[in-house]
Amino acid sequence: MKVEKLSDSKVRITLTFEELEKRKITLNDIEKDSTIAKELFVDLLEESDLDNDFVIDDSHLFIEASSDNNNLFVVTITKVEDLPDLKKYSLTDVKGVHSTKKSLNSNTKYTVDSNIYSFQNIDNILTICEKAKSEKLFFGKNSLYKLEDVYYLVFSKSSIKNSKFLKTYVFLSEFCNDYYSYDLYETCIKEKAKLIIENNALQKLKLI
Repeated sequence: MKVEKLSDSKVRITLTFEELEKRKITLNDIEKDSTIAKELFVDLLEESDLDNDFVIDDSHLFIEASSDNNNLFVVTITKVEDLPDLKKYSLTDVKGVHSTKKSLNSNTKYTVDSNIYSFQNIDNILTICEKAKSEKLFFGKNSLYKLEDVYYLVFSKSSIKNSKFLKTYVFLSEFCNDYYSYDLYETCIKEKAKLIIENNALQKLKLI
């Protein structure tokens, strides 16, 4: 087992499938039940030296589970405390698991679930647009919002399901602060955030 503290709000834990099997937990269990995922993380953190540094308390947890052909199972947990104002919504609906299955096997079907990406500054978004010129990234339908000091790129569900989006996802996940796949979160952003560019935000920014 390998435990890495990526930041004050993010931890990554890597297990072999044999280690996961000993705990009688499968990837399917984690995808279907956020409680299992949270309990797994709590157990793993207690077994590591990070449990005092990474305090979960009542924070909202966004969990990504992935696996590869090297017999490794990777779980990343992000602690989110500054969600948009969701007082009129049920917060229990926001907590949960969003997972991305990855494999090095070219025959494997890749899936991307997250259609919302947050950025602390516009420069990282512009960097992606600059890279898109040479990498020929597919963007599809996307809109740019700003809530307080955070920028959000919201993609249409049809865009992220396009096989060409996988390469875009790699760049987005590298430069964004967090990414989400919750319809409730998307609704909240569209209601409360300021719309900067609608439908073809990255395409327009790429021309700058």
